[in-house]
Amino acid sequence: SKAHYTVIRFCILPHDLYIDLISSHNLIWFLSLCFSQSSMSLKFRCDKCKVYCDDMSPALSHIRERAHRKKAKELQKLTLLLKIPPPGKAQCHSLSSALESVVAEFGLNDPDMKRRQNILTLVEKVLQPVLPDCKFRLYGSSCTRFGFKDSDVNIDVKFPSHFQHPDVLLVAQEHLSKSALFVSVEGDFHRRMPVVVCKEKSSGLICKVSAGNESACLTTAYLTELANLEPQLVPLVVCFRYWAKICCVDQMEEGGLPSYCFALMVISFLQRCKEPVLPSYLESVGLHVSKLKSFSLTGVEKGHVLWVYDQTSSDSSQDKAVKKGKCPLVFNGRSPSVLLGKLWIELLRYYSLEFQIPEKVISVRTNGDLWRDLKDWPKKRIAIEDPFAIQRNVARMLSSQMMFEYLVHCLKTTYKYFASPSKSPAGKVSSSSQSGKSVRAANHVDSVKRSPRVAAEGLNRSRVRSSPQSAEELEDSDCGEDEEDEGSGCDHWGDEIFPFEREMSDDGGSEEAASVLNKPKAELTKSESSPTAPEGFQYVFSKRFFSNGKSPVLICSLCKSDGHSKQDCPEDFKRMELEPLPLMTLDFLQILNEVCEQCYRDFAPDDVEVKVREHILQDFETFLRCQVPGAKLVLFGSSKNGFGFKQSDLDICMTLDGQDTAEGLDSMAVIESLAKALRKHHSLRNILPITTAKVPIVKFYHTKTGLEGDISLYNTLVRE
Repeated sequence: SKAHYTVIRFCILPHDLYIDLISSHNLIWFLSLCFSQSSMSLKFRCDKCKVYCDDMSPALSHIRERAHRKKAKELQKLTLLLKIPPPGKAQCHSLSSALESVVAEFGLNDPDMKRRQNILTLVEKVLQPVLPDCKFRLYGSSCTRFGFKDSDVNIDVKFPSHFQHPDVLLVAQEHLSKSALFVSVEGDFHRRMPVVVCKEKSSGLICKVSAGNESACLTTAYLTELANLEPQLVPLVVCFRYWAKICCVDQMEEGGLPSYCFALMVISFLQRCKEPVLPSYLESVGLHVSKLKSFSLTGVEKGHVLWVYDQTSSDSSQDKAVKKGKCPLVFNGRSPSVLLGKLWIELLRYYSLEFQIPEKVISVRTNGDLWRDLKDWPKKRIAIEDPFAIQRNVARMLSSQMMFEYLVHCLKTTYKYFASPSKSPAGKVSSSSQSGKSVRAANHVDSVKRSPRVAAEGLNRSRVRSSPQSAEELEDSDCGEDEEDEGSGCDHWGDEIFPFEREMSDDGGSEEAASVLNKPKAELTKSESSPTAPEGFQYVFSKRFFSNGKSPVLICSLCKSDGHSKQDCPEDFKRMELEPLPLMTLDFLQILNEVCEQCYRDFAPDDVEVKVREHILQDFETFLRCQVPGAKLVLFGSSKNGFGFKQSDLDICMTLDGQDTAEGLDSMAVIESLAKALRKHHSLRNILPITTAKVPIVKFYHTKTGLEGDISLYNTLVRE
């Protein structure tokens, strides 16, 4: 049995010499003295590393190790972040004005929205004659206002059933390339959602035409309606997206997040903040978070979101009815508006300190805790739930641990920058000379190697509220830092609120800010010149402040390797230059024929194996009909089409008698019950239900034949 330990704090040890030795490393608070009641011996335990030491010598060796020092530094940083006080009202006003300046300069205004609507009209004018009965619609930031002035114009073609998806895109590419209104027309058909990319000649904006992108259009309708009803949403999302742009974490091709992920993150925060700005839909209906699995959003209608509560998916539910309804997107009685600056700091604090990113799912359906275990999602990196396709993690493109750690690092560093209470020398200017003037957002250009289009802006700092939670509970892994401590103390600007942290380069953030803010007014450029607030707070949107000089590792979205982007991927078949083949000779053709025939004899399944597969299918069906009434199994894929190898996997599709489609079925529940039934079969092992896949399946291993296989539910399209 495990020994029972009574923990006594290290500071009560009888030997002052030991205390001095530990204290010299500034790590005394990480060690405890443990008294084992079973062995009556003393042990030292590192509370941070969960390591036990029998006596003082190994304890001292442990605290000198790099891994311990790294964890100790992370905890020190986190503790100091948690102790930052909340922002003052004057600071919130200053930051609000500065954020509004960011939106005014980089966000979309009414003329920008009209220009995008005109581009839609031009595309419709070109394609409508050749694509009759099709509907052309804008989606993305061109509708939500969450984008920038140079954001792409996304257009989707909604086509009737007698049109084929590839034909729509090919026709669009052909006729847009012939039009004088568009240039640089090319098809990008090797992505998950194929598009035709072109540039509108007069505006220079990139236009991307897709077909049948219903999911994106539904999400756009939701975000657009919400943006029209809640005035604080657009500036928060635009600033958050601009922060992501500066930090280079918004490029999917380089391993970053899709742009609308940041909008969903802001909405989820506004539902969960101390004084909620937006309602949560599950709680508005009066349902508990335990009912979330059966609760889904289906659409938007006049300021309301439509929902469905399908109780048939719950085995324990007595009432098997399907309930439908709608709930308001915003609160009916509007509460006093919260300052934008305060929301901005609380947003950064929420995702850098309070929200447990590796453990929870970011969801706009509820303000309760949605743990990943409930969705069978792995506890890795960041998870953001699609509002209308709840089994889809829209943040799955961020597949690199290095990129995830960089994202968390930037969140914490940005929160530290805006929350640390310091004032610029401009605060010494008399208030009489500054009355009636607004805070500026200095357009300070930041040299971002990977994103030259990213411009930085001038803003100042603020404070944030302290959290009741302990540092141990809120700790989140930051980017690894192995450098030694380099002294303490801060300069006047307070760019380093951690006395032990000196990560900026000599020509880095604080000097950059000082050079901008200390310039005489006559020397400021047009983009930099703007009055300072009476309170003297000034902020700079700069990559150096947001990342402490760190840069993300390039992650290729094609091969998932680091060090290069998709455009430079060596595995991209489009970049390979093929040499022309020599002329075919009769002798060489004869050799090829013999090789192909021998391959067929060596690898194709024989008649015996084909009959064995059919026998296994019949055995499964007979067995399952006793467990799942009405179950019908059909082989498909290489087991049926003759193109498989020996020992190829068994691909089986299951349907139910009397039901042609899976409409109305809870596929996840059926797959779970199917897996439960298959575990009773004496010839099957390694039963694994996979409910998060696009087509849920149950994998298995047939012990008598050594065949692996899977059973999918209503995979009728593949069968055909």
